[in-house]
Amino acid sequence: MAFRFTLAPLLRLRQSIERQRALQLQEASLQVSRAQESLAQLDRYLSDSARSDDAGLATGRTAVELQFATVLRENLQRFREELQSDIRKLELLRQQAASAYHQAYREREVLETMRARQHRAYQQEQLHRQQRELDAVYLLQRWHHRSG
Repeated sequence: MAFRFTLAPLLRLRQSIERQRALQLQEASLQVSRAQESLAQLDRYLSDSARSDDAGLATGRTAVELQFATVLRENLQRFREELQSDIRKLELLRQQAASAYHQAYREREVLETMRARQHRAYQQEQLHRQQRELDAVYLLQRWHHRSG
């Protein structure tokens, strides 16, 4: 008789849920990374733009060009603030995804532990059964040897 874990369907479900939660965590982390990279690119652009405006004053850019650049930078600065807010929200979602993953991991781990314990108990029982059979064969042989 082979070992059979009665909660195997539940274990498979927990494994599936854990994989889903891991993928959700990975996606949330990717979104945070992308948003942070966008913020870094925007910061580099704003810094370059400010240096360009300073250089433009020295080279004779018109007031209209400088005013346009200033308005553009102000709009980008508002966009930067929105992006920072989005990053905070994405980080919160990532933390929630991490929590959900860790919960799914623990629930699957509990079932894995139960399965391992039951399998060890099954193996020990199998060894005891085999030993009883060997003992019975030995006693039968001794009895045959004495009576025969």
